[in-house]
Amino acid sequence: MWSIAEYVDHVREVLFGMRFVLDTVLAEPGTDLGEPPEPRFDPEPRIIDVEDALSGIEREANALRTRLGDLPDSSWDSTAIVGSDEIDVHWIARHAVHDATHHLLDVDRLRAAL
Repeated sequence: MWSIAEYVDHVREVLFGMRFVLDTVLAEPGTDLGEPPEPRFDPEPRIIDVEDALSGIEREANALRTRLGDLPDSSWDSTAIVGSDEIDVHWIARHAVHDATHHLLDVDRLRAAL
């Protein structure tokens, strides 16, 4: 299990990752990005500056929102390969919302348990 700070930083990482994948899909449609990385669970909690992580979530979410909002309709069908799956911009947008929501709900449950 991650610490609350690690969960928060992971949300920032996911949003950054989705923006990177989006930029790749748009710049070079059809790119094979390989296998997705496995989440790391270090034996000891990482030291996370929570304020930096929270600022990072805001920065990455706003950048991704702006980038998606500026896309022409024709770009939404651009794809890349991740693992054995072909993903498109719709998938990237859904995954960013799902993963961030899922992990922030985990943080809420963890905080309630503590």
